[in-house]
Formats: sequence, structure tokens, C-alpha cells
Amino acid sequence: MQLIVLEKKEWRAAAIEIDNEITDIWVDRVDRNKLEPGDVILGKVSDVLDEKSAAFISLGKGKPGLLNGSELALAQYQKTAGGVRPAVSDCLEEGQAILVQVKHQGVDRKGPIITELVTFTGETLVYMPYAGYSAVSKQLSSRREELLAFAEKNCIEQEGLIFRTSAGYVDEEKLYSELLDHREEWQRLLEKASTKRAPLMIKKAKGLSEQISKLFPLQRVTSIVSNSTSAMEEFLPFLNRNVHVTVGPDEVSKVEETIASMEKTIKIGKANVHIEETNALTAIDVDTAGAKYVTKNQTHYEVNVLAIEEITRQLRLRNIGGLIVVDFLRVDKQDQRKLLTLLRNKEKEDPRLKVGGFTNLGLFEMQRKKAGLPLSSLISKL
Repeated sequence: MQLIVLEKKEWRAAAIEIDNEITDIWVDRVDRNKLEPGDVILGKVSDVLDEKSAAFISLGKGKPGLLNGSELALAQYQKTAGGVRPAVSDCLEEGQAILVQVKHQGVDRKGPIITELVTFTGETLVYMPYAGYSAVSKQLSSRREELLAFAEKNCIEQEGLIFRTSAGYVDEEKLYSELLDHREEWQRLLEKASTKRAPLMIKKAKGLSEQISKLFPLQRVTSIVSNSTSAMEEFLPFLNRNVHVTVGPDEVSKVEETIASMEKTIKIGKANVHIEETNALTAIDVDTAGAKYVTKNQTHYEVNVLAIEEITRQLRLRNIGGLIVVDFLRVDKQDQRKLLTLLRNKEKEDPRLKVGGFTNLGLFEMQRKKAGLPLSSLISKL
């Protein structure tokens, strides 16, 4: 399984290739000049202000970030241990490199508010490498003691966890797996920061890599290719350590060709599938275009079966989300039930897909969880 990451001037695309066929594409815009909450940056201490219990940290662009003394890892350690908060000068000195996370964007003439207390939000829990405490969502009062016991058993050093509401619907094995993923990502960021020169962006918040990691098992990827070193490095924390890495402009041509070849109308044999994306929903029409079998009902059924395969493939390729309405060719009730079964089976292949059913007017409704942007928002020819 190969991951292909394509970077353009204003957007980035990532694709999964299995057995020489691209199965999924995700895209998102890239704004390299804007700091956002959640960005992890290797900053450089520019000024220490003990009288204000704060420090200013150079972030590489724009105004320096303000780091309050209470947001230092050592201050948090002393707090949880019942000690006295140290002076900022006891923790930092000018010119020192420090790994921080943006809490709030800069407003007007002020720079961003930053913290050394980095957090990583996942599907079921929030991982906090320096917190020294754990907490449980108020919605999980019945499992509070159980989850806190899990945290006490599995957290090491100053780690802490916040269990989200979704943690109430999974077992300990799932929780532990997510904890290990966050811990490994954190260690990789630390390793990366240790080899770089400050100031430098280490990880963009809510980037494409983080979005995809919550939707697709990136640990199964065996190789990654990209035309951009920085784009590729965004994905490495989510991949196995022994993944094969290749960087070069020629390596991503298959993704560019796939995107360029996308049209609103797709041929399936003699028949057609027409995809029309709007702000409200995606409308899909199936057309026989002259295809013929023994009877009209059989013709419609066979074309619909082919259309289901192509439609579900195109939803993944184009990263289409939201409400989807399909105008299948009309068939009798028995064949309609067969089509519904085929579509329900597609939910197993695409966890983002939720199948509804046929309306009274014969249209078929389904939904697909949004993740990033559809290709149509970035590629003008779609």
C-alpha cells in the first residue's frame, strides 16, 4: 500500500494506491503564512520577563508568541506535585529552543498566545504529555472511575488524558491503541525538533495528515512518495518507522493524472454516471445511454449494479461528503431490495458512508462524512 502526497502552491492532496490503483484521494488548502491554534512550533526564546511571569518566543513569522509562566511544563509539574511555581528565568533563557503549541491566534497588533503544555486530540481521548492529571467527560459519569484507573495504569511520567464522550463506547484495547499512537507521534515530534534549528514549524494543526489518520489506517502504508519534503514529513508521524520514503516530482504524476482525468460524466460500458456537486448536496444520475439486455428491467438492474461500483469508487476518489442523492434506473421492488443490499455492503468498505434507502419517488439517499475538501472545490474543471 502506497501513500502519494502531492503539493501545489495553494493546496495539498494525498492518495492511497493499492495494487497500482488509486482508491482514495483527500485534499485541503495550504496556508503557510497563517498560524492556527494547535500548530506545534520549535520556537526560540527572545525575551524573559520574570516580573510579568512570562516570556516572548520567536515563532519564525509574525510577532513573537506570549508564553505565560503557568503554561510551562515545569510549572505544571510543580503544580500537580503541590510545589511552588518556578520563576520563568529558572526554566528559560534567551536564545533557548522550546517546543510550543499555539493556543490562540494573534489579534490586532498582539502576537499569538502559546503554551508548552502540548495536547493531541483524538477520536476517544485527548493526550497531554505534560499535564500530570487525567479527567473524564461529564457525559461518562458511570465509567469515570474505570477510565481514571485506566489512565493511572497506562500513563507514564507526566502524561495525562482527557476521555471524550466517545470513549464510553469503546473497550480498553481501543483506548490503549489510541494512547500508543499519540505517544509515538509525540516522540517523533520531539525527535524531529531535536535535529532542527529554531524557529521552525514542526506540525500544522488539523492538517491533512491528522484528518486522514482518523479515517484511514495509515499504519498499513508501506511506502510514501511526494514531490515535497515538508509535505511528506507531515505524514511521517502517522506511519510505521520502516516505511519506504521517496521524494521527487515524477513520483506524484499518477495523482495529477487521476485528478486531471476527472469529468462530471463517467462511462461504465455503454452506460453513463453523471455527478453534479452543489453546496447543498451531490446529485448523481444513472443513464443507460443505449445499453440493452433481454428486458428493460434487467437492463436497468445490470446497469445499476455497475453504477454502484463506480459511484462508490468516485465518492472516495473525489472526497465527496455530505448528502448524496442517486437517481438510479427504475427497477421492480425485488431488484430494488437487491440494490439496497449491495449498497449496504459498501458501508463495510467505506466507514464514512451511511446508506439510507429509496424514497417514495424512487431516489436513493445516502450520506458520507466530510473530511477535508472535495476535489471540486480546488480543481476548476470539475
